[in-house]
Amino acid sequence: MLTWIYPLRVLQAILSLATIGLTAYEIASLYDRWSYSNVIYYMLFNGCWTTAIAVPYLGLAPLAFPRFSHQFAIPAIELITGGLWLSGWIALAALMPTPGNCNNTSCHALQALVVVGAVQWATFVVTNTFALIDVKNSRANTKRHAAEPAPEMAANGNGAETTV
Repeated sequence: MLTWIYPLRVLQAILSLATIGLTAYEIASLYDRWSYSNVIYYMLFNGCWTTAIAVPYLGLAPLAFPRFSHQFAIPAIELITGGLWLSGWIALAALMPTPGNCNNTSCHALQALVVVGAVQWATFVVTNTFALIDVKNSRANTKRHAAEPAPEMAANGNGAETTV
């Protein structure tokens, strides 16, 4: 396993906690006045999903629970989580007012949330790329081992078989 993946997992956890904090601030400050439909709640879900499920599984399963670390489960969770972040920050960016109309702290927090979401998505693109490369390499190794011929058995002088 690549050693630089674990610091990237820590960064993913920190970014998801930042997302939870920024969305909580937005929900508290915009509760009565104006809402971004359900995109804020969706970003809150992304932060909770990443903090509670994705990062712990992706970081700990290969080390602590290798039986639960299936070669297709890790890329699947990577793809799902990356897709959640991509759709979340793009939907939020599409609803944002123009930078000239962004005059209050709540709007600046939304801008920060878009940046955090985009960086989080980029981290999952990197880790997912390497997870898919690992699946490709493991499938190639499996095919290579399956194609190797079995060693031939030959009888030696005393009637016992030995491998040649």
